[in-house]
Amino acid sequence: MPESIKSLKFVYDYAKSLFEKRKDNHFEESMKNSLFEKEQTAIDLFIHAISLLNWASRKTVDPDVDNKEIAIKLDPESTAPLHEQLLDLFNTAIEAYVEARSKFKEEDLQNTFKSPFGREMTYEDWFGFIIHHTIGHIYQVFRLQAIYLRQRV
Repeated sequence: MPESIKSLKFVYDYAKSLFEKRKDNHFEESMKNSLFEKEQTAIDLFIHAISLLNWASRKTVDPDVDNKEIAIKLDPESTAPLHEQLLDLFNTAIEAYVEARSKFKEEDLQNTFKSPFGREMTYEDWFGFIIHHTIGHIYQVFRLQAIYLRQRV
């Protein structure tokens, strides 16, 4: 299993553990309210992180896939607790990444392609970008939530 997949699964397990511990401690409030006026909320940042993970992974497998078809959003009709909904969406995005990454052997990672952002890059750099962007924002969410909870308590 590639290290990037191991890293994503580790972050998922950590998120699950952290969300489980925080679920009864103003979890929804800490995800939906920003720390500062006009700043992104933790939930917006989380959705952004996993949306890019899903989008970039799906575009790697099928560059012509419709962006609307692969959008990740919370279901406003869902009755599941927020932390479970977020983890389900994160898991969906991880599955898309695993599918995309498993299509490439190590020697294929040095091949170049025109990224969705218009620049030539190797698949190794592409997958690195996806992972660093996602994990960076997920940890930012944890930090925003922790600071919010400290201010609250």
